[in-house]
Amino acid sequence: MICKGCKTAINDNNKLCTICGRPVRNNSIKWKCLAALLTGAAVVSAFALRGDGGTLPYEEPHVYSDERGTTAPPPTVTVQEIVREARPEAPLPVSYANLDKPILEVWSMVDEISALINAYHSNHSQTVLFLSKNGYLFDVPANAYVFVSQLYGLIDIDERFLEESIMFFYFRPIDLARYRNLNVSQQENLVIFTGFETREGFAITGPGEQGGIISREDLGDILDRYSWNHGEIRKIYNHSDTHYTVMRALTAYTGSNAGFDIRYMYRDDRYICVVASPRDDFLNISMFILEYIEGAVFVRLSNIEGFDDYRRVINNAMPDFNQNLLPPYDLRLGLRDIVSDFSDIIDIMLHEELITYADIPALFVSGTFNYVYFEFESGMKFLGHFEEGDWSIYVVEDYEDARALLNILSRRPPLFIIRTSG
Repeated sequence: MICKGCKTAINDNNKLCTICGRPVRNNSIKWKCLAALLTGAAVVSAFALRGDGGTLPYEEPHVYSDERGTTAPPPTVTVQEIVREARPEAPLPVSYANLDKPILEVWSMVDEISALINAYHSNHSQTVLFLSKNGYLFDVPANAYVFVSQLYGLIDIDERFLEESIMFFYFRPIDLARYRNLNVSQQENLVIFTGFETREGFAITGPGEQGGIISREDLGDILDRYSWNHGEIRKIYNHSDTHYTVMRALTAYTGSNAGFDIRYMYRDDRYICVVASPRDDFLNISMFILEYIEGAVFVRLSNIEGFDDYRRVINNAMPDFNQNLLPPYDLRLGLRDIVSDFSDIIDIMLHEELITYADIPALFVSGTFNYVYFEFESGMKFLGHFEEGDWSIYVVEDYEDARALLNILSRRPPLFIIRTSG
């Protein structure tokens, strides 16, 4: 047989290409009906395949209500609609500082801690993911705001500081420049500011930023501006007003008149996150962040999937963007496995009479080395899974069925290959 990746002739018994290491497709195909999988034992296997006590970390965001304004049902655990509970929100940091602490001691303390936390962040930026969440420094893997006590053992910190109510803010200095009594630069990148509450306000400082005393009112104002809370997260459905508005915005931004296949689209009351590809270029899958501005919708960021640290890129550009809107997968990594040619599977599906020549070409097709999703003009939809030298083809009813099946088949399901609407 021939490797579809490097076009090298491979022994028929090989499951991986000896040249490029990619899975080798042979001419074996199994047709399985989704309904047969989604019964009895399959409910158990949805968890057993993961070995993690039932955690499904790659589900789509928890939807609090849908775009049509109806209240969503409570989270359930079924095969057709596997929904995981949203991670509980970490409580916002609260100051309990000694307001009578001498100001010289305050500045000495925050200067020392500021140097330590920023050195730690610089030295571990490749392995630690800190974001600005609601204006505070947030540790994403730990799902917690950062406090001095968490840093003990990680940085050379004096134990006398552990009981102090030291706070870490994550601001762009340029956003602080408007407030009086602060000596800050016009830098547009996020900087970790270390703060401590005094009777006059909060003493804050950061690397290369002298800082100063910011009043409680001014601090509250900037924290509000950095807030992630823009209302409930909602899925945008096909044919809704918002759906049409987004499609027009994408058309205006990209200049493409071909239309778009939507693979992911969620919103809150300020931002929209979309994963889409032009209908005439299904390999060109991109992520877009759009924003509502005075009643209109504009693309703020695009091609984010090209960045290794796309979460930081978004956070720095829009610190108030609720990152719970992002899809539950790393699109950049997923696109490494994207495949363009599935003609061999089409040929086999024709031979097995799963489809007819009248169905060709497929209305939509997208896939990776191990998974492929088809839609045909007749309305038939299929999900394919390559494993142990065979392609298993499942009939699926709609997007939700395909998504549920992918979550059963894979620990890291490539949900971006399924289109939700077009």
